[in-house]
Amino acid sequence: MEWLGLAAVLLLAVQAGRSAFVAAEGERRPAAAHAVWPSHPVPQATLALASIGAAAREGRAPDAQALEQIRSVGRADPLAVDPLLVTATARLAAGDRQEGEKLLKAALHREPRSSAAHFLLADLYVREQRVGDALVHVGVLGRRIRGGGAEPFAAALAIYLRDPSKIAEVRPMLQGNAALRKSVMINLSQDPSAATSLRLLTGRGDSGEEWFRNAFERQLAGGNVGGARALLAAARVRGGGTALTPWSAGDEAGPLSWRLPATSDGVVEPVSGGPLRLVFYGRADASLADHLLLLPAGRYRFEAQFAGTPPPGTFEWRVTCLQGARPLATWPVSAPASAQLLDVPADCPAQRVALWGRLGEFPRTTSAELVRVALNPVMATP
Repeated sequence: MEWLGLAAVLLLAVQAGRSAFVAAEGERRPAAAHAVWPSHPVPQATLALASIGAAAREGRAPDAQALEQIRSVGRADPLAVDPLLVTATARLAAGDRQEGEKLLKAALHREPRSSAAHFLLADLYVREQRVGDALVHVGVLGRRIRGGGAEPFAAALAIYLRDPSKIAEVRPMLQGNAALRKSVMINLSQDPSAATSLRLLTGRGDSGEEWFRNAFERQLAGGNVGGARALLAAARVRGGGTALTPWSAGDEAGPLSWRLPATSDGVVEPVSGGPLRLVFYGRADASLADHLLLLPAGRYRFEAQFAGTPPPGTFEWRVTCLQGARPLATWPVSAPASAQLLDVPADCPAQRVALWGRLGEFPRTTSAELVRVALNPVMATP
């Protein structure tokens, strides 16, 4: 009878191996786990939910096999949360929001860690404009799902935050979830009616963000210099705007500094303590570097120096008034060193200085080094 004992040991070992594999891979690799143990509820449910989710994305009803798999999971494991989730989504799809919410709450009571239940409840509450009720579930998703489980709700949160009185309620959640906060701030920065809330949520370290620069520029382009300066103050950016900064001024200078966009038109690389290296591919007119300014009305002297003479017609300086994008001056680069006078009118409170590359008769790659550029007020002679 020894062989019976050995067989029992082997069967237990096989079962233990199957259990260990399914426990480790049931949700991450459901197909492989299902092949090892076809009747186990975890891979069964994962595969069925994936099929149902795909059907929902494609706007069609789930196939009968997936629904039967979910029902079999419920029969095999009466405490399983997935059948409740599927039934809840079916009720919601049928327009029965009250019953759908009841089922989702039951699923969450059965499994408080269910990210799917939290997501579906948050989505339901947001669609019903019950954002206050959604906050707790959005917060859980932000903590539980690596890579931004709460980010799909950023647009709804931004709309909710148009009312500055809601900030105190939401701020702790945003402070604990950098990805969600960034998504919310991007949405707020694109909404003119949320300017006050954007300013109140802005803090130190935000001045280097693209959303901050875009919001700042929109304020200036709309003629709201006071609002733009208030945004700078909220980000703890002091002064600036009356002179050109060094190439690598850092985030402390905020948007009132050089912007060196990375595009397919060229490469611009600042050298610490040295020149600005330019490679322009010559395929189209392109802004290679630009700087925002808040110059008071008056006369200024602009000076620029290149290392060597760039090919004629390759580069030019353009100065525009930000409000209305009105041109103030255009200066082609035709010599290593140049100096021009710039008159800033009183109705132009914000300006942009930009170095452009120009398309010639034929595309041609040009390399250059900009050694120095300065803009200083011209003192009136007595």
